[in-house]
Amino acid sequence: MKRGNICISPIDWGLGHATRCIPLIQSLQQLGYNIYIATEGHHHVILQEAIPDAHFLTLRGYRIKYTQRKSWFNLAMVLQTPQIIFSAVYEYFWLKQKAKQIHFDFIISDNRFGFYHKNISSVFITHQLNLQTPYSWSTLLFQKFQYRWFQKFKAIWIPDMELGSGLAGILSHPAKLPSTPLWYMGCLSRLHQNISTNLGDVNSDINSEVIAKPIPFLGIVSGPEPQRSLFEKILWEQGNQTGKPFVIVGGRPLHPQQQKSEHGILYSHLSGKDLALQIQKAQYIICRGGYTSLMELIPFGKKLIVVPTPGQTEQQYLGKQWQDKKWAICYEQENFNVTTAIDTAHAFNYALPPFEEMSQEALIMQLKKLSLY
Repeated sequence: MKRGNICISPIDWGLGHATRCIPLIQSLQQLGYNIYIATEGHHHVILQEAIPDAHFLTLRGYRIKYTQRKSWFNLAMVLQTPQIIFSAVYEYFWLKQKAKQIHFDFIISDNRFGFYHKNISSVFITHQLNLQTPYSWSTLLFQKFQYRWFQKFKAIWIPDMELGSGLAGILSHPAKLPSTPLWYMGCLSRLHQNISTNLGDVNSDINSEVIAKPIPFLGIVSGPEPQRSLFEKILWEQGNQTGKPFVIVGGRPLHPQQQKSEHGILYSHLSGKDLALQIQKAQYIICRGGYTSLMELIPFGKKLIVVPTPGQTEQQYLGKQWQDKKWAICYEQENFNVTTAIDTAHAFNYALPPFEEMSQEALIMQLKKLSLY
């Protein structure tokens, strides 16, 4: 039974915004909705790979770039503010025009501020109700702006658990909440469904010997350039120095290829199924501190080593928060050493973070509130 057309678009600020939309889209498809996905580039590849039967529309992203030096990060973000504003305005008018061609019944924006329609029910997905900036005054100022902007949406959907401080702490559970209706969705993990109890029986595009062979660590690289490439280079060079087998996944779905050395394999991209297999056979996971990356890894019960992107205050906050709760250990990139980190992780008293998956029943309830079910 077809219930209507939904148009969803994730911001292209790292791959996590796209990957966390996958389980939500799959649930909506199971309920009979016709899905349109507006995106481009890396996000298009990942989403089409996971949801090939959706309709894809080309919408330019924000195309944010980071800096090589941490000290320049804040200035780079300020200088790109006009580009961010332009992108938000562009996507608003793009959606307005596209809605004339395709009858959309519902709009879902993952952190794209301009992706809403005045005459169509629109919701905004974010875990950042309290975005952390370098200064307390700018954090408060942005929150005030954000809460006023939220009023353009029917609801805010938060990919976190409502009880306690959830996984994102003050990011998703600030002292002051917006007046816009909130739904704490629970955790979104596209990889959860790919966990296997017997790796030897799994049908995979990766060689079966490679799957069966355990590895001390798996490096998962993501985020905007040039920091993505810098982190990949650090893990590749230091991984080869350990003299032990390791795997790195580079987060570059537009350029599928692999590189091998005596001890390591570097995949530019892996499907969700094959990435889950690599995660399962690794003793330690070394990754960025992006919220979705951390959330997706919880069901595997792996020991996490987090290296926040230099200058990214949100990732720095999450890294410290997760280390304080013993959910992970955290290192600054400039002082990072693979061998030292693994030795420290070996002696670290890890605790498993809570994980409450989004339920379809709760999703149906939210859709009913919006008169969409």
